[in-house]
Amino acid sequence: MRACSNSRNSQRGFTLTEMLIATAIILVGLVAVAQLVPASAMLNANNRSDGTALVFAQRELEFMREQTLVVPVAPPPTFTDPLGVLCPPATNCYLGDPSQPGQVIGSSVVPGSSPPLIDFTEAQVPGYSFNYTDPNDPFGASYDVRWAVVTFTNPITNVTTGRRIILGVFRRGMKTPTYPITLDTMVEK
Repeated sequence: MRACSNSRNSQRGFTLTEMLIATAIILVGLVAVAQLVPASAMLNANNRSDGTALVFAQRELEFMREQTLVVPVAPPPTFTDPLGVLCPPATNCYLGDPSQPGQVIGSSVVPGSSPPLIDFTEAQVPGYSFNYTDPNDPFGASYDVRWAVVTFTNPITNVTTGRRIILGVFRRGMKTPTYPITLDTMVEK
């Protein structure tokens, strides 16, 4: 009998106060973790936005780089895209103006920015900008595509010898603020 009563006295459990304190600590931890879920979802959406805008900008810039440099001074060089992805259908998109060498032609560039950045606060410039909506994007976001070109010509022969292309893409229609992507490249002959 005494052995049973001694083992009963040596068994101790948690008090009600200890249980309440442990529950409060667990709740604080769960609330902190629960707040990370929306922040993580927003960060994921922004990363997707930046990634798709970057891929679109790289594809557009590569297409512009492939355009020939050897063009007459007038009319200004243009390109078209029958699919309407890299330039709106039935529209000429311009690649600078060889008659104005060394000058930024096209969309506005943020003054004094280094590296140069396309200014998305200004209005679009016809022939140097367009909006594109990706039909495969489930969110239906629109891309604001703008570029500026600096043309370099040989002053003796008036032949285009190079182009600096500054291209910006801004994915619009996101609920959270995103930043535009700007790429800058030089093409020389």
